[in-house]
Amino acid sequence: MTVINGNFETGTFSNWRTIGDNRIETAALGTGTSEGTFQALLTTGASASGGAVEQADIEEFLNLPSGLLDNIANGDVTEGSAIKQTFTANAGDVLTFDWNFLTNEGIPSFFNDFAFFSVNPFALELADTNSPFSSTSAVGFNQETGFQTITVGIAQSGTYTLSFGVVDVSDSVVDSALIVDNIQVIPSFSIGATSKSDIALTAKGFIGESPLSTSTSIDTLSASTSIGTLDFISRTSEISLT
Repeated sequence: MTVINGNFETGTFSNWRTIGDNRIETAALGTGTSEGTFQALLTTGASASGGAVEQADIEEFLNLPSGLLDNIANGDVTEGSAIKQTFTANAGDVLTFDWNFLTNEGIPSFFNDFAFFSVNPFALELADTNSPFSSTSAVGFNQETGFQTITVGIAQSGTYTLSFGVVDVSDSVVDSALIVDNIQVIPSFSIGATSKSDIALTAKGFIGESPLSTSTSIDTLSASTSIGTLDFISRTSEISLT
């Protein structure tokens, strides 16, 4: 079973499990959308859909070791929100998704809120208050990174849990948020026909293989955690808004 409702075009979180303040938004949010009409918004605040929860609750929900989130951005995580879904993939398939990080924190800030994703058992930061930002028209937020795309190769056939989250660091007063959309697993047999040019299938580009590096560059992202290192080839690039 591949990712279901990865573009949230049901207008709901159908097939996703959620914790904290998560809601479905349209372009009316003020950021545009990366694809289709609907997108998922996760925040560190509170709304009619719920409120952010404590770090321990997020880590338990995502089956992450206690304290792991503190290590991602080297700060004291206080609260946040997350969503997750379990999917199956074959060796050579590619996971891809679009994301946009929004914040009201200073940029940069000691209160280094951040957004992340995980593919069990690894977690990787997407952005924090040190990331490049531009002003935004998003309702309730001052800055956004803009939509970007990440692609990840799958080395071993199996079942994985994909998660997304956003957290406050060192306080719980000023809010940040993560938009995710267009989440899909592209079968290996169709990769040659895809229009996404940032897919890289290389020896170290797959989940499940031994890490070879912990370096970080624009095109190579690595995550060192207390339970291992995920090293994959990826590219973050601006995509057009609709």
